[in-house]
Amino acid sequence: MIQSKQQAKNKILALIFISAFFISCDFTPRLHKKILEAQGYIKNQQYQKAISQYQEILKNNPPNDIKVKVNYQLGELFSINLGQNRKALPHYTEIKTLTESPIWLVKSEERIGEISFTYLKDYMLSEKSYKLLINFTPRLERYDFYQFRLAETYLKSNRYDLALKELMSIQESKGHKHYVDSFFQIGLLNFQKKNNQEAINNWTEYLKRETRKSKLVQTKFLMANAYESMEKLKQAYNLYYSILGDYPNTEVVQNRLNSIYQRRVSRKR
Repeated sequence: MIQSKQQAKNKILALIFISAFFISCDFTPRLHKKILEAQGYIKNQQYQKAISQYQEILKNNPPNDIKVKVNYQLGELFSINLGQNRKALPHYTEIKTLTESPIWLVKSEERIGEISFTYLKDYMLSEKSYKLLINFTPRLERYDFYQFRLAETYLKSNRYDLALKELMSIQESKGHKHYVDSFFQIGLLNFQKKNNQEAINNWTEYLKRETRKSKLVQTKFLMANAYESMEKLKQAYNLYYSILGDYPNTEVVQNRLNSIYQRRVSRKR
């Protein structure tokens, strides 16, 4: 339910955003009519008709500033409204060949990075996007997010040395917006490398700083998993028990508790 509400909100925001694009543009009457028709299709959720209309506009070779806005809208329609992210990417990429406007270059790169990381799991492409955004001059307002996402990109693709380098850089700046999150990610890095005790140490530091209940519960579950892997069953049992009722999947936690109980009983025989 929450996800569907968020998706609906995203579509509404996209519609508002798209409608605002052409307000300051000077159109020929024919082009103006086509754009209004496309916006009407979007308003009525006739997304394929809107796409066809915008594609027709591009075929008529309008000025580059119009091409930029139309391509961005096509990217949003494919990605946000239809969930066809692979079809969205070429439109965002095309924008970078049509303009040198910092606003449009950043907006399109952000969308490429988000789609490649979150939906396509193409971490080489997301790495490229977030590196470009980090190196943008002057430094962008969302620099901290781009750096953290780059670290996540490295971690997702098992490039642990590069991930650790970025995360340690974040930890050196207590004012960084993802300073606290970096402790969790370093723990996750060590957990993936099967350095369970180091992961537990990292997560212990993270728990001292984190306040969000859902994050605390998730971290304790992973810590319990690490203890279990180390055969420290008492510590694992206590942690699993502490989140029973709070972890989203109660059955999973209960099964872990039962399994550990049986293993501890077997040890005593």
